[in-house]
Amino acid sequence: MRKSGFSLIEILIVIGIMGIIMLIISPMIGTFVEVQDRFYNQSRVDSRLNEIVDFIKRDVRNSKSSSYLGGKPVGVFDKSGNLITDGSVGKKVVIYTKTLDGDKKYVQYTLNKKELKLKITENFILSNGGTTLLTNVADVEFKYKDKILLFYIKIDVPDRLEGKVRNEVRDIGISKANIE
Repeated sequence: MRKSGFSLIEILIVIGIMGIIMLIISPMIGTFVEVQDRFYNQSRVDSRLNEIVDFIKRDVRNSKSSSYLGGKPVGVFDKSGNLITDGSVGKKVVIYTKTLDGDKKYVQYTLNKKELKLKITENFILSNGGTTLLTNVADVEFKYKDKILLFYIKIDVPDRLEGKVRNEVRDIGISKANIE
């Protein structure tokens, strides 16, 4: 009497076919996981950078002229704290603007020890302190000319993500005409 079931040959053939299928599918699974990781990390970097870009663009858009900034609404300063008037690149920007209540304020963005800092004061004071907006910053550059602030921000990413995610942003903020 013959027992029902699979023979040894049939089992080996099925195991061989399953092994071949797994060899074909496993690189696709690895690639899928890597792509998902890249998308996730890129969205985290983008959200961090976009928030800062929105802050800077809003402040430049609402800026007003100030005598402390050479009669302009935005002043870019070098590392020594000197106002740059020839349109070259600086590491610190001060924007003169007003609150909704009409109170004046100076908004300062500066790079200090790999941190992008924000300082808001009622009087014009240059400093490296303030609230930390962004950490692990590799580079920040500001350039102001003809009512346009060009800025560049680059952040450090872990070595495993280097070259895989875009970790820098270049953008512009345009100041409106001073109508008062």
